[in-house]
Amino acid sequence: MAKEYLIGPQRRKEVGRKTLVLDLDETLVHSSFKHVPNADITLQIDIDGQLCTIYVLVRPFVAEFLKRMSKLYEMVIFTASLSKYAEPLML
Repeated sequence: MAKEYLIGPQRRKEVGRKTLVLDLDETLVHSSFKHVPNADITLQIDIDGQLCTIYVLVRPFVAEFLKRMSKLYEMVIFTASLSKYAEPLML
């Protein structure tokens, strides 16, 4: 019987590293459908035929944290949110 995994095998440069799993929402960013005047990112997303604006605040030092941790760990970021919301934030 074949085993199914949520993530594939480690990339060659990460083989043997421990995996650090982080939740996107409320760990790395805070998102709101309500207007946030100082949003770091504003996304326009179609949800069930309705265009919604999502205001995203990136947690302080997230970029530096991810950069440093990616040298030590295989990084996995997950979310229960829609991929059309999450994917632009991963760029």
